[in-house]
Amino acid sequence: MEIKQLLTVFERYAYGQSLHTAFTELLDWTLLPFKKYSTIDEQSQALETYKTHPKVEQLVNLVTLIGDLSEDFNDPLGELYMQAISNGFNGQYFTPTPVCEMISAITIGECLESKETICDPACGSGRMLLASAKFNRHSKFYGADLDNTCCKMALVNMLLNSLTGEIAHMNTLSNEFYNGYKTSTILIDGFHMPHFIEFTEPELSYIWLKPLKCKEVKPAFTMPFEPVKATQPINGVQGSLF
Repeated sequence: MEIKQLLTVFERYAYGQSLHTAFTELLDWTLLPFKKYSTIDEQSQALETYKTHPKVEQLVNLVTLIGDLSEDFNDPLGELYMQAISNGFNGQYFTPTPVCEMISAITIGECLESKETICDPACGSGRMLLASAKFNRHSKFYGADLDNTCCKMALVNMLLNSLTGEIAHMNTLSNEFYNGYKTSTILIDGFHMPHFIEFTEPELSYIWLKPLKCKEVKPAFTMPFEPVKATQPINGVQGSLF
């Protein structure tokens, strides 16, 4: 991957501000044209806002380069983030692409059918999802991460490859949900154009664990019972029970 060229173009784009601020801004501006708007006027206004970016030419060149490097389900955004932004902060070293491909081959292989679901509860920049898409890009891909920057990287990767599914900004362990992004495509002039919808209601997510609505279960025992006692006294010495 031509990461050196990408680093050079990005540093020129970020001149005058911190690299982290420039990177998060890059993600937001890249996502702006992909968002699904309610009306044509809202979409036109978003595109006009895009054109008014103070470095619009550099932004377009940078996004174009990222798109070119993303061919064959690569992850140039993740490489750029690791080398220029995170530097391993909070352990943010993403799984190398060959390892992701190996794990995908072991777990799903070539048997992945269309409309089947793939979920990565700690997706980072979405490399596991991209590796799975190499076997069948028509599956449904779901990813979640605690870091919103990672979620936006994964979302951009989903959109650049026209993958459908969801990216959720949430704590997978505690099931605390913050916001989510659903990706889909729409057929326009023979092209499947990708777009996303942002939402904040956890009930709309396919990743957030919904509470179970179970009927009240009656206890199996209605009478108290005597606990079983050991036939020989236990003296607390290790191995005495054997």
